[in-house]
Amino acid sequence: MAQLHSVPTLQKPTLSAQVARHLLDLIAQQGLRPGALVPSEVQICKDLGVSRGSVREAYRTLAALGILEIESGRRPRLQSVSEHVLAQVFGYALKTAQVNATHVIDTRRAIEVQGAQLAARNVTDAQKVSLRGLVDQMRSALGDRDHSRRVTADMAIHTTLAEASCNPLNPLLLAALRAPLEQVMLIDLGNRRSESELIRIVDAHDAIVERVCAGDAVGAGAAMAMHFDLSVGSISTNEHAAVTAEVPASLA
Repeated sequence: MAQLHSVPTLQKPTLSAQVARHLLDLIAQQGLRPGALVPSEVQICKDLGVSRGSVREAYRTLAALGILEIESGRRPRLQSVSEHVLAQVFGYALKTAQVNATHVIDTRRAIEVQGAQLAARNVTDAQKVSLRGLVDQMRSALGDRDHSRRVTADMAIHTTLAEASCNPLNPLLLAALRAPLEQVMLIDLGNRRSESELIRIVDAHDAIVERVCAGDAVGAGAAMAMHFDLSVGSISTNEHAAVTAEVPASLA
């Protein structure tokens, strides 16, 4: 006789989860924007007929997700989207070996290649000046012993390109994906690389910036892809990759 399998039942959302959903629906219905006040806990209790504890738990959950800003004695406000919450999610995934450093780099590669293409179409004159200046800083820092100037300029180039893409998700995701690997990125500040390798890193950034400033979307994407392919070629991954992978600082 065939064995009967029980059909799993859907778990009913907790009361606090229902309160949180109500508030999110209210935000959408009223078209609220970051900085806007939301109903107080007392008001939600009256509107929904639920306990203060359930409402407080819902508000704390939304605050932990970076949606609400809660200060004692003040009505909660909506927060702007921040990379910190996403960074915590990605960091948790790395620490629990659900993903490894190479997975993060691969995702960044896809975002930054497309971002470079968009930047070539949308970059402003001021951003062009900034990008060229940052490349000059990288090149002038080649003789430095601690490599911090080069890494700082490197990071600023990637950030500026993300902003120039005019897609607000690009700088958000870039910062969130970079944060969990920031510690291991600093392992390779250049002391493990030869002078010719460091020059190649700067030249790669120069090529990206040149194509972006020229408005060449195809060339900018290709230059960014080449930069990633060359920079991550030596990454060694293993079961502890999330902690021990040597992520090139040139991808900072």
